[in-house]
Order: sequence, then structure tokens, then C-alpha cells
Amino acid sequence: MKSDYYALLGIAKDATPDAIKKAYRKMAMQYHPDRNQGNKEAEEKFKQVSEAYAVLSDPEKRRKYDSFGSADAFSQTYSTEDIFKDFNLDDLLSQFGMKASGWGNFRGKRPAPAGAPAGVGSIFDDLFGMGGSPAGARARPQTQAPAQTSSKGRDAEVPIVISFYEAMHGGERHLKLHIDNQERELTVRVPAGIATGKKLRVRGEGHRGVTAHGDLNLLVTVEADPRFERRGDDLHTVAQVKPTTLLLGGSVEITTLDGQKHIKVAAGTSTAALVRIKKQGAPILGKANERGDLYVKIEVSLAGELTEDQRKAAQALRDLGL
Repeated sequence: MKSDYYALLGIAKDATPDAIKKAYRKMAMQYHPDRNQGNKEAEEKFKQVSEAYAVLSDPEKRRKYDSFGSADAFSQTYSTEDIFKDFNLDDLLSQFGMKASGWGNFRGKRPAPAGAPAGVGSIFDDLFGMGGSPAGARARPQTQAPAQTSSKGRDAEVPIVISFYEAMHGGERHLKLHIDNQERELTVRVPAGIATGKKLRVRGEGHRGVTAHGDLNLLVTVEADPRFERRGDDLHTVAQVKPTTLLLGGSVEITTLDGQKHIKVAAGTSTAALVRIKKQGAPILGKANERGDLYVKIEVSLAGELTEDQRKAAQALRDLGL
């Protein structure tokens, strides 16, 4: 859990810009890496107070931080690169009479300034995972591979609603998303058989990071369809049949994913009976050409008002015990 930026600098939430700068100067001088060689705790503290100052000294970032209410919530939206963008630590340290790194704004990995020994990195490079060596450290031998650092951005999660048809047949979906305060357009493939609660992972389309973007997770919700109920990979539907079809047998037209089909109804079939049609259900996610089953529930379709002949025929069946 991150500490509150105001608490880190020991200032009130209504502190003036001068008070913020004064508090940071005091703590930066105390925890500067050049004054605490090899002290990891001091380096971490320097990183924390620098991050706090980078946010609170910028009116727009401070306003947004105050609206989030905590450093943890703020960092869920703003990466380290976002926080230090256009923040010139070297100029600030020079004003304090402290050693600068030789480079300006935080822009990612940069070449060493002219005359600097190989391997010497800026304070940002050392503390924020941008590569290089601690200030004043001896250069690595060229035969040794440089240390690899990784500051991949956080994954983004975005809900997406797709139609039942898309879930059953698959296809492509064109999306417009807002991530890191920017609008992005991308096309994603929707695999056949996907269900509500599943995630579509799109690599490299998440939040910005120092070295790479995170991934984008699309949380899927599938719209309901009035014709089908999905249960796992099986589909359930209802067929309305006449009473005589139940008594004498016959056929009934049903709707499937592949269009209209006729199925046989055996004589003497009872209402609410299930007829199973193999491999006519939902596609099985990740298994090409494999499908679940379709279950058809048989229900009696009663006519409205009977004609006189129909009424007499029904009475005759009743008299015969049917």
C-alpha cells in the first residue's frame, strides 16, 4: 500500500506550492542517493518523496490526485512514466545546490551525456527501473550483458457486450476504447463458443508502462436470445406441437443455429418431453468443429376457440378415455 503523498512530505493537504517545494527540498537532501551510497532504504525513500513532489507540484496532477483520494487509487490510472512526464528533476536539484544527473526530463532510457563514463545513469534511471548504473558507479565490462529491467504497464479491463449470434458464430468486433485518457480503435476476433464471464486477452493494448504496454482484458457479456437457453455447451429450445401430433406422431419445425429444421415426434410423446439433437448445440470454445447438443422441449400448442367439429372430436376422444 502506497503512503499518502501529503504524509510523505509531512505537509497539510492545503499546503501552498512554496511549502510543498520546501518540504521536498529538505527530504531530497536527506535521502539523495549520493549522500546515502548503498542505502537501499534511502533510495526508496528518495523515490517516494520525488514521486509525491512530481504529483503535488503540478496543479493538474494534484487536482486529479485529490479527486482519487489516495496514492494507491491514483497509481491505478497513472503509471510512473505518467507521473514524471515533463518533470525535470535535474533542474530542481540544481536549484537546491545538489548534484544533477546531467539529463533533463524523464523520457525513458537516454544516452549518456558527453564525457560521462560508460554505465553512468541518471537518478531516474537508477531508481525508476530505466537501466544504467548508480551515479558514480564503475562501468560494467563490455563482456557482461547489461541488467534487464522491466516496467511493463498494468493490464486494462474493459467490459464488452456481444450478441448471441456473435458468441455462437464468432467474428470480428471493431472497438473504440478510452485508455490512459486516449481514444484507441482496434479490431478483435471473437471466437465461436465464448460465454458470459470469459475474457478476451489482447496483448500490448493495456496501460502504458516505461518499457511496454500491459495487456487488454475484455470481460465478455453475451446478450440473451429469446429462442435459446444456453447451459454450458448445450442449447435448449421449445417446440410447440398440436395435440394430435403428440397422439399420432408427426414432425415439427424447429429453429437451430444452422437454420430451420424438421424433427420427428413419436406417437404418444408426452408434453414437456425432451428431444435431443446431437451436435446442434453451442460451439465448444477452443475446439474447432466440436459442438454441444440441442435439447428441444415439446409443449402442446392449444388452438384458440374450437370450431364445432373440433369440439365434438375432442369430446369423442374424451369419451374414449383419451
